[in-house]
Amino acid sequence: MMNRYQWRIPVLLLLPALAAFGLACRSLAGTPPGPQPPSATLPLPSPPPGTLNTDTPLAQASQHLAEQMDRYHSTFNVYTDVGAAGNHFVMLGRIADDPGAVDIDPCWKENPRSGATAIRNVFRNTTGRNWGGWYFLNGVLTGDDRAPRPNWGDVPNAGIDLRGATRLTFWARGERGGEKIEFFMGGVGRNPHTGDPIKPYPDSTRRIPPPDTRFTLTPHWQQYTIDLTGADLSYILGGFGWVANAVNNPNGAIFYLDDIRYDKARLDEPRFILSYVTLPSEHPFDTVMRNVAFTYDNALALLAFMARGTEDDWRRAQLLADALVYAWANDRFYAGGWLRNAYQAGDLALWPGWTPNGRANTARMPGFWDCARQMWFEDRFQVSTHTGNVAWAMLALLNYYQQRGGEKYLAAAQAMGEWIEQRRQEGGFGGYRGGIEGWEKPSAEYPNDPVEVAWRSTEHNLDIYVAFTKLYEITGHPVWRERAEHARAFVEAMWNEEGGHYWTGTDEAGQINQSVIPLDVQAWSLLAFGPNERTRRAVAYAEEHLRATWGNYEGFDFNQDRDMPWFEGTAQMVVAYWALKDVRNARFYLNELREVQATAPNGNGKGIVAAPADGLTTGFDWQYFNRLHIGATAWFIFAEQMWNLFWGTSVAPFRTYLPMIRR
Repeated sequence: MMNRYQWRIPVLLLLPALAAFGLACRSLAGTPPGPQPPSATLPLPSPPPGTLNTDTPLAQASQHLAEQMDRYHSTFNVYTDVGAAGNHFVMLGRIADDPGAVDIDPCWKENPRSGATAIRNVFRNTTGRNWGGWYFLNGVLTGDDRAPRPNWGDVPNAGIDLRGATRLTFWARGERGGEKIEFFMGGVGRNPHTGDPIKPYPDSTRRIPPPDTRFTLTPHWQQYTIDLTGADLSYILGGFGWVANAVNNPNGAIFYLDDIRYDKARLDEPRFILSYVTLPSEHPFDTVMRNVAFTYDNALALLAFMARGTEDDWRRAQLLADALVYAWANDRFYAGGWLRNAYQAGDLALWPGWTPNGRANTARMPGFWDCARQMWFEDRFQVSTHTGNVAWAMLALLNYYQQRGGEKYLAAAQAMGEWIEQRRQEGGFGGYRGGIEGWEKPSAEYPNDPVEVAWRSTEHNLDIYVAFTKLYEITGHPVWRERAEHARAFVEAMWNEEGGHYWTGTDEAGQINQSVIPLDVQAWSLLAFGPNERTRRAVAYAEEHLRATWGNYEGFDFNQDRDMPWFEGTAQMVVAYWALKDVRNARFYLNELREVQATAPNGNGKGIVAAPADGLTTGFDWQYFNRLHIGATAWFIFAEQMWNLFWGTSVAPFRTYLPMIRR
């Protein structure tokens, strides 16, 4: 049974579904939990909201969220890594009098300037006077196209607006040094020498710099700049290009490019945040997750910005709220509102000229470029829609609406609630089903897609209960109260009186899944329902059965195998402890998370990694990995802030921390 959890190595298909392959995970065994009780002689949490000390763990975690949010919007990138979420002008168009004279490989892994890859470029002297190169084009993608096509100025409304940029920078190095290459931008659909249009819809600028402006390379990485002052950048088809000729390179030329970008910031644009900081490795996790912005993680980030509540935090929260509303209203296939489990980080909308299924400006779907197969792949889970993720988007929007207003946020949340209501289950414990899985169209591999799943998740129904209750509080419509109670009834039906915990939910056949007892359901039940006999027992169950250690880190595992601590879940337990006024445990595990923030492998001293090592098992068909994670960082902020994100209320046991400061 799958619930909202999305961090797995999945089955993958080519957009929309042409080829499939599986990726293996590895599992690591950790040190078993120690029996020693936590100490109570540990420091208090960070200062309350509104405190702007940049040295606190809270400030550092918030800075990590902000930096990741701005990662692809501080500049306008053409290329940083192959398939990177921030790339633009991704259609490579050959320009040559001899097509066999030029090659390009954007997947080159040897000695990149930064990140995982660079671009290897080859020019061959075939006639003594031949020339050739490549344009990095915006291209077009229409109808049922599975890949973009070149656009040399023949298609209208397919150019990118780069106004505001003043320079284009890139890094290059030659294989030997002395290579003489022309680098440029613009000029597509125009005579390269006169600048006159030769196509009906050309670039708004002539080629910059003009032909015969050559750059001489060294064998070491060096940054080069193209000045764009005064250029008309309102409609650009060719974001970058190069040409070499045999006269200047009689022995041919091999050279490398990396980090091609414009100095155009777009920090006021709605966008999603990349969920993981992946490594420049060939690990399947780093390939599959390199571009993914999970809906759940971004809902958490929105709520985390609200919890701290500085002026900049509120600005960022609104941008994320706007992104959720936009994604809901601009799916590439479904009309009337649809929210996927994940989206592409970077630009929120597809570029001009990219109109899948005849729809313009649709929300970008996540995927990755497979260098070995030279194909773009999508993950079936990421493009699916799970009920719990929709509920989390509702929670984020409704919490924002309650603080700042905005009818569009309430309207979107209500529409999402109606979508969830269509997953209602009558009989057999009731509740709401898991959602829709698969692509929007059938394929040879998945002929039944999309599939309405029958399993039901306790965690999903917890989320739904809070979201529907909030809608009732805001609108006063009793239908939302009835729906909330329908979700709660399912959660209570999953209570195991003998064990003192909540089960994970039901399987496709409607039978209770007793193979996994997840941590989050125990902690979230207390945050959703408040302290009562059951929720206190659920937290006590987690204390006894889910504690785990790994090296010097102590926390709580995702499930009962206790292989290693799950840091997002550990932060969830800290918030639950604050709600129980269990200061001793809250301080202890918060201190453990601060140690993770400061010392964990693959950390940066700011964010929180998902796990202390690769391969944290969950009992399902996916695992957690040792990578910086937006979800874990957001929950750490809630732990620092003593903040119940479900209801948007403080759970601080100290009077001096009340009320929560808003700025």
